[in-house]
Amino acid sequence: MGRKELGCKGVWLAALLGVAAMPAAAQRHEVEVGATYTYVRTNLVPGCNCFGTQGGSGLFTVRLSPTWQALGEVDVTHRADITANGYDLTQTVFTGGARYTPAWMRVRVRPFGDVLVGGAHAGGSLAPNNTGLGGAFAFAFQTGGGLQVSMRRWSIVPLDADYLLTTFQNGTGANRQNDLRLSAGVMFRIR
Repeated sequence: MGRKELGCKGVWLAALLGVAAMPAAAQRHEVEVGATYTYVRTNLVPGCNCFGTQGGSGLFTVRLSPTWQALGEVDVTHRADITANGYDLTQTVFTGGARYTPAWMRVRVRPFGDVLVGGAHAGGSLAPNNTGLGGAFAFAFQTGGGLQVSMRRWSIVPLDADYLLTTFQNGTGANRQNDLRLSAGVMFRIR
């Protein structure tokens, strides 16, 4: 088994263990679920200028302490008619990690920062597996931050800006995409 295969399996195992631990943690801690509109500026396709994809995200957080949350997120974005021939691309990113929020008491607007790792899947006519460049799955790393405005049982996330790294093979030699991800949405406290 090669180093790359072992590293990839380690990421998947860590993500699986994190997701499996969330229901147990949810029994004792505050849980939030949310949905966002998501925009990703990507350079997945070789020889093509950067382009934007749009879609949505679903996320799940478990508060572990006044400042730390475990976070799981799935983003699905799509773009049609990227080229003159009408090619399309759908990217799904599934990650898990940690979110830090300063423990400011009695403040409704709070900044946050997060770090997530996981995987990504590309589909559509411009996906690496459909163009002969590589596989449909890749490593994903996401970091950034934003603002959350808390109400009683719900909150608004007016801005979440992240750096998103994926490692799809795209024929450029570097085989990595340095993307900008922007999202906004709502979160609901369920416990």
